[in-house]
Amino acid sequence: MRSESRDGGSTWSDAVETEFLNPNSAVDFIKLQNGHLLLVYNDNMNERTPLTVAVSTDGDKTYPYRRDIAGGDNTFAYPYAIQTRDSKIHIIYTTNNRTTIMHAVFDEYAIIGTPPEL
Repeated sequence: MRSESRDGGSTWSDAVETEFLNPNSAVDFIKLQNGHLLLVYNDNMNERTPLTVAVSTDGDKTYPYRRDIAGGDNTFAYPYAIQTRDSKIHIIYTTNNRTTIMHAVFDEYAIIGTPPEL
């Protein structure tokens, strides 16, 4: 579910259901340097696995590009995403019942596919 604020957080709209599964766990959401949007979340209604990255290239209308960056018989939680000056995306998240911190590094094309030819 999501809600919106248009006044800096003083008031919020009613929550509306989204297409994203999530077991009420933390997510991260950033705007990339090229304006695309990146969401990191658990794509499951009951478990904190897999950890999935979704990208919107149309301003939050759709998220056709998705890729699991961690999965299997473990939990993956508390993602934090940044994009560095070299355009690399860094995702930090916990696993092994929050006793291990993982770091994934990739570029956007690892999620959306081959870059267009110049």
